[in-house]
Amino acid sequence: MIEIVPTILTNDLNDFFSKLQRLDGVCNRVQIDIVDGKFFNNKTVSLEDLKDLREHSNLKIDLHLMVEEPESWISRSLELLPDRIIGHVEKMSDPNNFISEVIESGVGVGLALDIDTPTNIISDDLYLLTDIVLILGVKAGTGGQEFNPQAIEKIKKIRDILKELGNVGIDGGINEKNIALCAKAGANIFCIGNSFWNSEDLQKRYNELLTLVNDGR
Repeated sequence: MIEIVPTILTNDLNDFFSKLQRLDGVCNRVQIDIVDGKFFNNKTVSLEDLKDLREHSNLKIDLHLMVEEPESWISRSLELLPDRIIGHVEKMSDPNNFISEVIESGVGVGLALDIDTPTNIISDDLYLLTDIVLILGVKAGTGGQEFNPQAIEKIKKIRDILKELGNVGIDGGINEKNIALCAKAGANIFCIGNSFWNSEDLQKRYNELLTLVNDGR
């Protein structure tokens, strides 16, 4: 299944809820980026800031945890009733434990790979346990960066591992110039920040990006 997933990465609660409101009727899913100030030198809104999130939205939620030891964040993440919890493998002491605990909680589990992280950092069988493998097209932590083409080869490698059994996501620097290339390489979930939010008409932008993906596959 192909999905365009808007991402929200901000330290401003007003900005966060303003963006969330703009998604009403546009899409089915949003990715919320959480940065703890240790993974990267900036910090976003916290899970505690978003405790009333479900009063504002019924969208499916992907929590993208850019944090140290994401396993220790699982219980707090579950309070937001997410559809998926995605953690970075390079920040995990034991990816298998993270995967197992998220699966046992009853929500989808995802593994994220930063732009410089090789796909062989973990064994192929762990990827096969996930609901999504999220490839970063930029250095994780801040928005507005330019897409790094080396992510294309990583998409191909993960798709070769998963075959048709799982989702391959791409996140960071995605726009109309590269989204079709990512689709052709094997991505089916496209997490998009600035190049989505900069549009005045989000529904039109969503449809434009979806057409580009379908044309590239």
